[in-house]
Amino acid sequence: MIQLREFTCADTDLLMTYLNSPEVTQYITAAIAQPYTEADAQWWIEQGSISGHVKAIELDGVFVGCISAAVGAFEYSHSAELGYWIGRQYWNKGTATDAVQVFTDLLFTTTDISRLFVSVVADNTASIRVLEKNGYTIEGTHNHASFKGGRYFNEHTFAKIRDDLRFSKA
Repeated sequence: MIQLREFTCADTDLLMTYLNSPEVTQYITAAIAQPYTEADAQWWIEQGSISGHVKAIELDGVFVGCISAAVGAFEYSHSAELGYWIGRQYWNKGTATDAVQVFTDLLFTTTDISRLFVSVVADNTASIRVLEKNGYTIEGTHNHASFKGGRYFNEHTFAKIRDDLRFSKA
């Protein structure tokens, strides 16, 4: 069963294991240090993860990943950018799909966020499927939107609007 919780010092070793896996980090932000050290993990646990909406993903009592939402500023303050990753050994088990569902529901019921969006690398078909299963819809494609590892990537923007606002004329 999926649980979302705060990060703890006990997550340090698994953070380093997961975030030193090229498979896990290939499509996520290059802001994550490579190699990912114990000092990086400790900074994340003590400082990085306490800002905004950030949760550790736990499956059956084991830390398996991270999910977050960065709220926009000013006129974008009711919109947030979603991000998530899962440790490689937990892929293809519905873990990311369940985490996105739980987190989306949590944010839509406990905050004034009305729109969640995510920019996902077009090659990341698994993440695209996670979003589709959770009712996120594609809003557009951005060609050569990012550059990482010496390569340009096209990205799709997916979004989900809170149900009670989906058909409003605002």
